Amino acid sequence: MKGWIFGGEKQAQWTQKLYRKSFKFQNPLRQNYKHVKAMESLLDAPPETIHSVVVFAGDSEFKTPMPSNVKKQGAYIKYIRSFREEVLDDRQVKEAIERIQAGRLEPNRETHRKHVEHLKAKATLAAEKKCPKCGSDMVLRAAKKGTYAGKRFWGCSSFPKCRVMLNVT
Repeated sequence: MKGWIFGGEKQAQWTQKLYRKSFKFQNPLRQNYKHVKAMESLLDAPPETIHSVVVFAGDSEFKTPMPSNVKKQGAYIKYIRSFREEVLDDRQVKEAIERIQAGRLEPNRETHRKHVEHLKAKATLAAEKKCPKCGSDMVLRAAKKGTYAGKRFWGCSSFPKCRVMLNVT
């Protein structure tokens, strides 16, 4: 990406500013969170074995403080090397690669089209879901800790003022 990048860890959308135009895009940390959870599930791996890293390639400049796992260009190498503890042996790495390749969809127009349709449908559903108590939009969230860590639920966008939660169906 080019231009100035504005965003925070908890924001749903970040902003790219190019000259006098601004463009919104999905928070890559949230998108990566879903990818990490998919990998944990596919590999049957504990959460501490998979680390999320977001790398911005191109001529971009962060204009807000970024979390330690958001890097520009080559800076991600130092971040990755900061993890010194081995979590998978050679056999486990080979097995993981085989599982990933076996579970991967064929990258073609059809799978891309279906993916985009799924994301649009999900966004439409989220836009239509309203809080039964206060009428605010409901937001799809995931529990970060406790018994339900990783589980998704609908939470009121006016949290903490309104604390309504609904199960994902």
